[in-house]
Amino acid sequence: MTDLWLPYTVPDLQPALAFYRDRLGLPVVDGWSRDGEEGAVLAAGSAFVELVSPAAPGPVPVAFEVSDVDAVHARMPPEDVLVPPHRYPRGHHGFEVRGPAGATVMVWRER
Repeated sequence: MTDLWLPYTVPDLQPALAFYRDRLGLPVVDGWSRDGEEGAVLAAGSAFVELVSPAAPGPVPVAFEVSDVDAVHARMPPEDVLVPPHRYPRGHHGFEVRGPAGATVMVWRER
């Protein structure tokens, strides 16, 4: 299983939801508000758009949810791994790697 996640940090969640949910018609499939952060996940066919506010500094990675994080990590050249496998604050397990053209790619799985 591999799912594409398109995370976006936004300064204000409500206008972003108005666009993606109300204007484009994407259904909200998850949401949260805790520790000063709020967000929503919207389904876009077989991909997901994840909106998080407040906006964080720096580039946001493209994210792929996979069934076996450790197996994917084992196939990565060690010099390309930016953040080794660990548990993220919201509970998922994953890592970050340098992708083509310098893009940051997050590989993760809910646990």
